[in-house]
Amino acid sequence: MTDKKGIRSLFAIDVLPEEQEAQDRAKETIMQRLNVKPNELQAAEDRYITPLPEIKFEPTFYQPTKTKEQLEEEKFKRDFEKEYGDEAIKKDILKKINANKRSGKRDYEGFSSSDMIVAEDIREKARAKLKHLQPKKDPTIQQQVINYSPKKVQPKIKKNFIGLKGGITPDQNHPDGFRINDDVDLYDVYGKSDMVRYIQEMAYKYDGTPITETVKPFNSYDKSSYPSDPAQQQALRTYGRAYDRLTPLQKKQIENNNKKNKPFTTIANNLGKK
Repeated sequence: MTDKKGIRSLFAIDVLPEEQEAQDRAKETIMQRLNVKPNELQAAEDRYITPLPEIKFEPTFYQPTKTKEQLEEEKFKRDFEKEYGDEAIKKDILKKINANKRSGKRDYEGFSSSDMIVAEDIREKARAKLKHLQPKKDPTIQQQVINYSPKKVQPKIKKNFIGLKGGITPDQNHPDGFRINDDVDLYDVYGKSDMVRYIQEMAYKYDGTPITETVKPFNSYDKSSYPSDPAQQQALRTYGRAYDRLTPLQKKQIENNNKKNKPFTTIANNLGKK
């Protein structure tokens, strides 16, 4: 060893580089003579390295440790719920019902009033759950296509619908089954395209004069009732303009009024056939 005396004691170097090199050469020579291999540590393979476990801090980690009394109380509550809770009571009631059924008795035979109340409550809840699980009525094919292919088929919606400001009045004596209340609506529907019909509508409204220029019921012996007839075509177009201005509720009102005022039509038509 190098003697740490004098000026060498002021430095942190114990061995000079030349001395260290000489020592290494001497060690190497001795190891060669003794046929000893240097004891070098080999890097361990990955398969021998055990990965560190992943540590997750659950919310319970930050909770204080429960005392013995708290643990006993929780155990008591679990046992009590298991023996006397809602599920336990339900199982007991169902067990009694099954026993009555096997013995040929009525479901609630031998039940106390409280047992019958609980059994009815269980039955009502089961019915509600079953009703909720039942599939709805099958929609129409068109609605199914709309539901499953909304980009391909869209529901038919009338755009720019213009109703009648003054509404209508169901009228069985009117050839169309209804009359338009407002004069402006009358002109919009009839006056702009069929002046004859407009004049007749005004006369019917204020004087009760019957309307003649209207759609004729189809008659195979009357060519004027054919849709190909120009006058019949005009009457159909006029009726269509008026009907298209009606809302679904107004159409239903007209339909109900016709049924209400013609209760014996079928019977009258059958008179004399027997």
